[in-house]
Order: sequence, then structure tokens, then C-alpha cells
Amino acid sequence: MKPSRLIVFLLFISCSNLTTYSYEIESRDISKINTQLVINIEYLSDKRVKFTVQSFPVSNKEIESYNLVFDMQFREDYEKDTTGVCIGPSWEIFGPGEFTMVLEKTNNFKNTIFGEINSNEDDRCDSYFYYLRFLDIQTIDGDIYSVGVATDYAGEYPNAPYIWKQNKLNQIEVVGTSNIEKYSINFELSN
Repeated sequence: MKPSRLIVFLLFISCSNLTTYSYEIESRDISKINTQLVINIEYLSDKRVKFTVQSFPVSNKEIESYNLVFDMQFREDYEKDTTGVCIGPSWEIFGPGEFTMVLEKTNNFKNTIFGEINSNEDDRCDSYFYYLRFLDIQTIDGDIYSVGVATDYAGEYPNAPYIWKQNKLNQIEVVGTSNIEKYSINFELSN
């Protein structure tokens, strides 16, 4: 199967306390998954952040919901004498690190979560790098498309750029590719 051409647009707008990232997700094989994904990060204070994601599907009558899992890239800080791990903000319900966003048709494919940076933690990082780890798209007819957006070493999820389809009987098959490169849907938070 021939990979789709890469058309990932990153719009980075920085206005005092608002940062916006925008990504085009496209597949020549499964046009119903084509969408624009917009991420807004608003700094409410030095320690509180509002994170909003909205999807603008091309075939909004065919899509029921999006399930997105974001994960923080943990890394050691090699620039200081003492090494440490980036802890990052604590997200509502989820805590630090990984968090999930469900974008439902009933909410216009939009969802918001708040994060709080705990200054009492031993966090030596100035920035936090997040990437989209998993993306599932559920259609009105009950099919689930798992879009590869990162690498899954366990083999239970597609690597980018492959797309798997799971039907009502939980059978999974590779049905195409997308324009997504590994770890290309990402964002950064400043501490």
C-alpha cells in the first residue's frame, strides 16, 4: 500500500497566554477519517494551564467520537549536575504524565482539561513535551479506526502511518495509511 503524501500543517500562534497548534490528518484510503485537529493551550496563571482539543472532521455526519491519548516524553535533564525526571503538570483525574481526551459529536468534537504544576515536586524541567500516543476514531456505524500516530513496541496498536479498522466483532485489519509521521502530533508546555 502506498503511503499518503505528508500534509501536516503546524500553526503556532503565541499571544501572551494562548498557544495554538493545528494539524491536518488525511488518508487517501479512508477519507472519512480526514480532519483538522486544533490544540489550544491557555496559561491561566504561572502554575495552571487550560488544554482544549477540537476536531473538525471532513465527514462530520459519519463520525461519532475521537479518543486521543497524550503522553509526556520523560527525559533526564543532562544540563545540570543533578539528573532528574520531568514530572509535568497534574491533569484533572489523570495526574502527571498521560491523559485522555474524548471528543464527542454531541460536544461538537471539543473537550477541555485543566493542568496544575505543583511547585513542591522536585521537577527540574523548564518545558514539557507531549505527543499524541493513540488515536481512535469511532464512526456512526460502530466501526473503530485506530490511526497510528507514534510507535507501539508491543504491537497492539498501529505504528504511524498505518490505520487499523476494528469492526463490531473486534476483528482488526490494516486498511490504509495516513499522512501522520511518528510523533508528529505534539505540543510543548512551559514551566
